[in-house]
Amino acid sequence: MARRPNPELREKRKLELIESIINIINQNSISGTTTRKIATEANLTIASLHYYFGSKDGAMVETARYILDTWIKDIFETPGEIEDKILTLFSPPDKMAAFSQIITYPYRSKVTLSDIQGIDEEFNLIIKDILRARGFDVDSSFTIADVIKTFLIGLGFKGYVYPEVIKEEVKIVINFLELNKERE
Repeated sequence: MARRPNPELREKRKLELIESIINIINQNSISGTTTRKIATEANLTIASLHYYFGSKDGAMVETARYILDTWIKDIFETPGEIEDKILTLFSPPDKMAAFSQIITYPYRSKVTLSDIQGIDEEFNLIIKDILRARGFDVDSSFTIADVIKTFLIGLGFKGYVYPEVIKEEVKIVINFLELNKERE
């Protein structure tokens, strides 16, 4: 009789792998992230990585999904000012730095690219919902939400390397929002 894995242990190991992926992406870039480095960082085998994610691309998709579902959504769904929410996204900056790299990486697989584009679209919808709730017009083809999403992705890269710039950059985008609000 085959032994069934403990679901709690399986989830714990999967989260360890995701945290390892985030660390390695931030240390080496996504192109320098290998299955061997991920497995070594998580103290698991390469076979475990394939068991949990199927491939490196699958691991990237799952990591982006995890960051979106358990970090970005949680922050944006809590009450508060948009400036505070954005600052919280980058405290610490590691998850947004990894997320930025994952969703902007040029994947070769059409399936992976489609999955990542779906996550990116969901990220854009979250931003649109927040801005719409604050009275911004986000229904035109290219909107302020696209600018904010691009800003957050760019700050994901910059904020990890230069965390001291995050507060100043966020103030700039808040001023941008206020100016656009006045124009509407």
